Amino acid sequence: MGLWSAYFFAKFGLFALGYIGFNPWWNLAFAIFTALPPQNPRQRFTKNLIAIPLGILLLYHDSWLPPFARVLEQTNFLKDFTPDYLWELAQRFINWRLLLGLVVFGFVYALARRKLRLSTFVFIAILIILVQPEAHFPLEPAMANVPQAARPAQAAAVIDPRNMRADALNTMLAEFYAKEQQRQVRFSPLAGDDAPYDIILLHVCSLSWDDLDFVRDNEDPLLHRFNIVFDQFSSGASYSGPAAIRLLRANCGQVEQRELYEPPKKECLLIDGLQRVGFEPQWLMNHDGHFGDFFSDVRVHGGFPAEPLPHTNAPVTQHAFDGSPIYDDYAVLSRWWNQRLSDETTRVALYYNSISLHDGNRVDGAGRTGSTYEARMTRFSSDIRRFLDDLQASGRRVVVMFIPEHGAAVRGDRRQIPGLREVPTRAITRVPVGVLLVNANSDAADVQQRVSSPTSYLAVSELLSRFIADNPFAKQDLHVSSYTQNLPQTDAVAQNEGTTLLQIRDTSMVRMPSGEWTAWDAGRE
Repeated sequence: MGLWSAYFFAKFGLFALGYIGFNPWWNLAFAIFTALPPQNPRQRFTKNLIAIPLGILLLYHDSWLPPFARVLEQTNFLKDFTPDYLWELAQRFINWRLLLGLVVFGFVYALARRKLRLSTFVFIAILIILVQPEAHFPLEPAMANVPQAARPAQAAAVIDPRNMRADALNTMLAEFYAKEQQRQVRFSPLAGDDAPYDIILLHVCSLSWDDLDFVRDNEDPLLHRFNIVFDQFSSGASYSGPAAIRLLRANCGQVEQRELYEPPKKECLLIDGLQRVGFEPQWLMNHDGHFGDFFSDVRVHGGFPAEPLPHTNAPVTQHAFDGSPIYDDYAVLSRWWNQRLSDETTRVALYYNSISLHDGNRVDGAGRTGSTYEARMTRFSSDIRRFLDDLQASGRRVVVMFIPEHGAAVRGDRRQIPGLREVPTRAITRVPVGVLLVNANSDAADVQQRVSSPTSYLAVSELLSRFIADNPFAKQDLHVSSYTQNLPQTDAVAQNEGTTLLQIRDTSMVRMPSGEWTAWDAGRE
């Protein structure tokens, strides 16, 4: 085996630390191949010529990087990235602590191979991994003692929660989607016409609770503005397009990602439902919607019945990772609002999409320091709060729903570098959702309502349906808590292309594109 034993020992170390997976059968086959003794220098050269690319491919297969086919699918996007952003992404793959560890390992290995036949230990280690019993994940207390609302989606068949085998997890997932197919929210005719109001959906790219924790901004003043905050809201997706489609189809339960790109059912379309009860739909963005064909995701797959409004000469404050302009959030929103104030339309439902926090953005004139996520988050929070102040000062009634698409993965983990969102982990898909009733007659003693149960888009649709059926602005003494009782719960299930996350109590189980399930205990650096 020669120096190939170093390859395997390095992989054992990375596997033990959680940086990669380890397929014992493929690695055993490769170990046998590398251990075959060559009969002459030509055979040795030929064997290594074959082994080097195989070893690289096997290492990639064992890594947590996206499947190679998925990478090839995304290469078209790479041509749009700026050189600065490509260089930044390349640097994220460098883990200096890990490199230092590999250097130390190299010295230890060089000493050990003088005294020991290390290939023998390679086979012993692979066999140990091979014969390990399937991992068990104890979930205490026993499932029978867990309240129904706190249980994960599961099949009618009895499933031992202490034994999360692939067949049990697949059954749980299938049962989840079967249950979701039965759920739908319908809007009743408008109530309280004497107090008309607008609805503004602020759909924000790249903001999760984990991102806020990373920048130590969990107490951001923006969050304090909302009457209602969802603590356990699942975006169900880790990319903008699917997240937008899920929101715009919020009237129905959660579906698998592949169904998002099938023709939408009319009864599932959120904006269509609002339009039917008297809200004029409007669409606004602080970008051009070109990258990833976001425009088509909203217009076609989200069934949006209107074209996006112009930016009205708003100033450009950032440039995206592909070099396209990003317009100032406050300028775009405030100019739209000024036009709205002169508009005689009784009710408007605005869908606003912002990418100000997207990975790779560069703040114009600020340099690298001013382009950090923390700096952009501070600016974004200030812009939205200024806009909310304008709404308040106008005296008009507005329901504002602040809904992040997904997180930015600012800090990443051992399995995914910062910014990589192929696996829709809870750090990426658990997002801070807030609702504000602007200029409602709210009781000053009515404190902010925190919704701590697991929820997703159906809860947003249900909350809107309750506002429509029982106009909160028509009440002389509004108690927001009356609207948040028993909102529909949705288990934390998220998908990306070929990858699915199923949250079972405190354990994140991830089904990889290969169909294999793994416990996503990523840890932190």
